[in-house]
Amino acid sequence: MKTAKTKIKKMITIFLTTLVILIFNSCNDEDGPNIGSPDEQQIEWNDLLSELDLEAEIVFVQNGESIQDAVDASSPGDIIYIEPGIYKDNLSINKSDIELIGLSLSPDDLKIKNRKDNNIDILKLYNKKSINSFKTKSQRRGRRGRISDFSRTELGAGIAHYKFKVRVGKGEFDVIRIHRVVRESRPFHTVPTKGNVFMVHGAFTGFEGTFLSSGLESENDINAKTSAPFYLASKNIDVWGIDMGWTMISNDENQDFSFMDGWGYEKEARHTLRAMSIARMVRGFSGQGFSGLNILGFSSGNTVAYAAANSEVQKPHIMKRHIKGIISVDNAFKTEDGESGCDSAQGVLDQINNGVFQNTNGKFFQTMGFLAHNLPDEISPIFNDGSTTNIQAFRLVFAMDAFAFGFNFFGGNFGGLLNSDEERATRAIANYSHFMPNQLWYEIDAVNCSSMNVTFDVHIDLISVPILYVGAELGVGAAGEYTSSLTASTDVTNHIVPGFGHADSWLANDASQLMWPELRSWINSHH
Repeated sequence: MKTAKTKIKKMITIFLTTLVILIFNSCNDEDGPNIGSPDEQQIEWNDLLSELDLEAEIVFVQNGESIQDAVDASSPGDIIYIEPGIYKDNLSINKSDIELIGLSLSPDDLKIKNRKDNNIDILKLYNKKSINSFKTKSQRRGRRGRISDFSRTELGAGIAHYKFKVRVGKGEFDVIRIHRVVRESRPFHTVPTKGNVFMVHGAFTGFEGTFLSSGLESENDINAKTSAPFYLASKNIDVWGIDMGWTMISNDENQDFSFMDGWGYEKEARHTLRAMSIARMVRGFSGQGFSGLNILGFSSGNTVAYAAANSEVQKPHIMKRHIKGIISVDNAFKTEDGESGCDSAQGVLDQINNGVFQNTNGKFFQTMGFLAHNLPDEISPIFNDGSTTNIQAFRLVFAMDAFAFGFNFFGGNFGGLLNSDEERATRAIANYSHFMPNQLWYEIDAVNCSSMNVTFDVHIDLISVPILYVGAELGVGAAGEYTSSLTASTDVTNHIVPGFGHADSWLANDASQLMWPELRSWINSHH
């Protein structure tokens, strides 16, 4: 009898242990089905990406959704990607120029009943021979992805930084650069992730200058204490980001800036959503599922995030899947005083009407950063009072709100910065680009002026995705909490970091303790 009881206890122990493991694994799965194993993929995702048509609009059908709904909502020229699953649609395809591609990561993981063989092409990602011979209709018509300047850099601890350019229009600067920072088991093979984030930079600098390596002396200084993307990737979060086309222009003052005419937040939103669709595709190829992403907008990038969400809520449900959550970092997209932006917006609009399409504040910032970094103790030629040094001038403008920020860019005073290393901070500002579109500078204020004609906020009341707002106490602070109250979201979290200035969110010495864990926790709980 004792032996029998012992066996029963062992069986119960084994059963409970197995149950705990299953529950734990299910809790750590990504928000979509973790389809297949990333280590089993048979092709490096960059090779496949370079073969596909990235000019077309990309639509995704996830397991449990309707292929027919995607067909009905699509436009001629769109490409519909279908993730593994079982689909029972009685398909009726009456649009000649759309393309349907089923993505299969293992045999029998994709079953589409009632389909005709010529309706849907199946891309077998587990079969190299099949992949090498696979040609989409777009390729047969000569349309291909326009990937350029692809690079991969190992950052340490198994984390890699990828970046590549994608053409998104016919204009010279209708080009975006997409970044990915992710932990890998080996090159191009992603470990299973526990969440994702797509980061949108602010003014006068891109993804690296804002998030990845802002103010660092070299890539060797990137680690979990100095770089938010590295920190998040080290926690198995899949980090993506974008550089807008205007970040890639030179600092030549004599160039033609006419391409910036009309380059506002509607365009920024379109480019961001295109980048997010490509990120979703790559995640699917590398075994992470095809679910949407959490968009993080910092500073003016937060305006891009809300403009993109505003655009998506106007589309049929199956088309609005790129944004699954909004992380707003220290920016007030909308203010309680709905007329607060009128005067400043009008001033910039007058410049645009006079043919000045470029904003040059970046040149002023860059000059102050350069002087403070390289000649800190010399008398400032900007203040020109015979006593204020370059480093003191930097503190007055960036840490004491002597300029028209309306907040402290860094937490600090006349004696120095309180949270961020001053050498790093001055180096970061010294690397700012000189120009960005004046239209963006105008619209960020015009959105808070009822007499100005902007449209990227008109459907904010329909936005219902989860929202996290993280504010810097000495930056925009609690004023940024107002925007989420205008949405339909019932899942809103606010967090204010005490003592932080605007840019301390990414540069502060203790940001990895006071700020980034909040991002990680929210992403984990919403995956």
